[in-house]
Amino acid sequence: MFTDWAEALEAESLPLDPTSAQQLAAAARLTARSSHDKHDMTLLLDALGLPTDPDTLTALLPLIPETGDAPTIDLLQPCA
Repeated sequence: MFTDWAEALEAESLPLDPTSAQQLAAAARLTARSSHDKHDMTLLLDALGLPTDPDTLTALLPLIPETGDAPTIDLLQPCA
């Protein structure tokens, strides 16, 4: 919170550039990598105001992290 109203008024007058297509694509990829499944990814993209059309979802599906049978590494066990 600003203690000086002049600073607050200056901050409000700063121009904001619209988000570029590259920034939107990067946000969508990061969201996909943070998702648990397709449904989760769709909800997250929608909440962020990013496209959820079938073409976008299909392109992002390979970025969803693998779950289930992925091998796990026990970092607490000493190497032999």
